[in-house]
Amino acid sequence: MKKSMLNVITLALVLINLILTVILTFSLVSTNNRTNNLIKKVGQIIDLDSAGMAANGSQTGTSVNIDDIEYIEVTSGDSSNITVSYTDSGKTHYVVLKVTLGLNKKAKDYSAKSTSINNGMKLIVSQITTEALKYSYNDVTKNKTVIESNLLTALQDQFETEAICSVTLSEILVQ
Repeated sequence: MKKSMLNVITLALVLINLILTVILTFSLVSTNNRTNNLIKKVGQIIDLDSAGMAANGSQTGTSVNIDDIEYIEVTSGDSSNITVSYTDSGKTHYVVLKVTLGLNKKAKDYSAKSTSINNGMKLIVSQITTEALKYSYNDVTKNKTVIESNLLTALQDQFETEAICSVTLSEILVQ
């Protein structure tokens, strides 16, 4: 009789343990899901996402696949050279730049903005000149990455798009 009573108590404790384990599992899973949702919302707020998507749905610049980028050379008239002139102590110095824009073909507004960008080359050249004039002619080559970063931000703001994902100064000639 004692053995059967011990078996019944053991069986009851095993069932209670099983029930408590199931309850604990479901409560942990739901808490884990809520935590993941909170992390996703915080990531979207600060414009980070593990899939490389910005909060507005476009891809962020660092995670754009190279096959999804169309490169457009910035032209000033018929020439791909953009000349910026500096006057220093009565002498005129020139900086000749070649600039290439990278457009994300997967961006939502790519088709509309690529036409605007192609038609707005004079505005882009003006932005490049304005940015280059912030530095002396000797410092343009030293600040290449800063100029590229500032131009990217300025052009994204000017055209109100995230389709512009990169600005590259490919050649800088100081005379």
